[in-house]
Amino acid sequence: MSRLADARTRLADALDGSGVRTAIGGRFSAPCVLIEPADPWIDRATASPVLRVRWQLTAISGSSDTGGAYDELAQLIDSCDLALLSLRGVSLPSWGAPHDVTLANVAHPASIGIVLMQSEA
Repeated sequence: MSRLADARTRLADALDGSGVRTAIGGRFSAPCVLIEPADPWIDRATASPVLRVRWQLTAISGSSDTGGAYDELAQLIDSCDLALLSLRGVSLPSWGAPHDVTLANVAHPASIGIVLMQSEA
């Protein structure tokens, strides 16, 4: 298995293990956290066995009212941060202000955080 695939699997397993429903892409339903490559995805600033990979986590609320959505996002973010603390070589993200994403023609508040993961060969 590639280190990239292994990093994504470790990230998804940690989130799933903390009760956070995750999606890698394709069809999914809120509330969940979508895991996608961030930009830059792979960082190799030096010739080193250390690989730095960035993943974008998008916490998506399933609630339709603003107050409920913010509460749900807060819970998703707290759960994500708790799960990330269990992983070695992973940074806690700064989470962006909520914005709307559209799923099946319905707007859902979402917040994005970028996770930096480091692994050695």
